[in-house]
Amino acid sequence: MDNIQMPPIPFKRNMSYGIKILILGLQCGVLMIGALAIWIISYSREERNKDVTEQITNEWGKSVSIDGPIVKGNPDSKTFLRPETFICKANVNTKSLHRNIYEAEVFNTHVTISGTFNKDSIISIGNTIYLELGVNTDQITKISTLKIGNQTVKWRKSNSFLYAEADMSDLPPAVDYSTDFEIRGSGAFFIKQIGNKSFVSISGEASCPSFSGSNLPNERSIQGRFFSAKWETDNTLTKTTDEVQPEYKYICTNFLVGVDRYQKVARSLKYAFIIILLTYISVLFTEILMKRNIPLLNYFLIGAALIIFYTLLLSFSEHISFGSAYLVASTMTVLLISGYMWKMIGSKKAGIIIGTILTVIYVCCFILLSLETYALLLGSLILFISLATMMYGSIQIKRN
Repeated sequence: MDNIQMPPIPFKRNMSYGIKILILGLQCGVLMIGALAIWIISYSREERNKDVTEQITNEWGKSVSIDGPIVKGNPDSKTFLRPETFICKANVNTKSLHRNIYEAEVFNTHVTISGTFNKDSIISIGNTIYLELGVNTDQITKISTLKIGNQTVKWRKSNSFLYAEADMSDLPPAVDYSTDFEIRGSGAFFIKQIGNKSFVSISGEASCPSFSGSNLPNERSIQGRFFSAKWETDNTLTKTTDEVQPEYKYICTNFLVGVDRYQKVARSLKYAFIIILLTYISVLFTEILMKRNIPLLNYFLIGAALIIFYTLLLSFSEHISFGSAYLVASTMTVLLISGYMWKMIGSKKAGIIIGTILTVIYVCCFILLSLETYALLLGSLILFISLATMMYGSIQIKRN
C-alpha cells in the first residue's frame, strides 16, 4: 500500500497579531525576571569569589609599598636626610592561586634599590647613622645586606620598616648605597620617589597591568603579558631637610584580573532583552511567511531556552575560560532552538534560518562584550541594521 502524505495543516490565525505581540511583550517581561534571578545568582557567587580572593591574598600578602631609604641621627629623630639619587628597579612575576573554582592573582617581585647620599649632609648628622627603609617586612622572602659607603651591614626588621646602623667615621668620596630583596604581594605595588632625583623602573609579566599614582610613567610598553614602565622625577626644587611629612610622589602599578567571569556574565545579561526581542520577532516573521501558527507556549519555551543560556554561561565560565564557555553555551542554545523550530514547523529551512539569525546575534553580543570604547557605537549600529532589515522584510509580508 502506498504511503499517503497528509496535507499541510492550514494556517489559521487564532488571534490578531496586535494581541499576540502584546502577549509576547508580557512574556519578555516575565523572562526578564528570570534574567534578574540569574544576575542575583551571579552577584552572589561574585561576592563569594571576592571573599575567597581576600582570604588568599591575606595569606599570601597584600599590596606592597616601598618608602625610603632615609637617614637619621637616631631612631627616634623626626628630622631625616633623603638620598640625592634614588634608583629602584623591580622585576615582577604574577601568577594565579586557586582555591576550588575561585582564583586570585598574586606576584613575586625582585627589588633592587641603589643611589647616593650627600657626603656633607651625612657628616653633619654624626659618625653613627640609622638608615630606614619602609616596606612590608612580613612579606619579604629574601633580603641581602645593605652596602653604604665602604661598609656592609645587616638589615633588622621592625613592624613596618627595615633599619640598619652604620659607622660613617671614615667616609669615601661618594656615599653610595645599595640593597636588594624579594617580596611577595597582591593587588598593587607602590614606590615613593624619595630622592632629590628618582629613577624607577618596573617590568615583568602580568595579565593586566595598569599604572597610576602621582605621576604616570615617562615610558611604558605592554606587549601581551610582558610590560615595562619607567619614571623619572626631579625634586631638587622642594625642601630637602627638616621635613616631618614631605610631599613625595607615589607611583603605583596595579596587578588585577581584568573583567572577571562574573562581571562578563553580568554585562552579557544587559543584552538579554534585546536578544529575546530579536528572536521573538524572527520567529514571528517565520510564522507569517511559513503560514504556520506557533502557539504562545512555544514562544515562551524558546524564550526560556534563551534565559537558560545565561545559566549555562555562568556555570561553564567557572570551570573554563569565558570565551570557551560562551562558545559552548551559545552553540547548545542555537542547536536547541533551531532544532525545535525545525520539528515544530516541519521545515528544515526555517530551522536553519532561525539558527543563522541566533548565531549572528550571539556573535555580535560577544563582540560587544569584548569591546569597551566602541561598544555603544557598535551596539547602536547593530540595532539600526536589525530594525532596517525587519522594516524592509515586513514589506514582503502579504496581508492575510
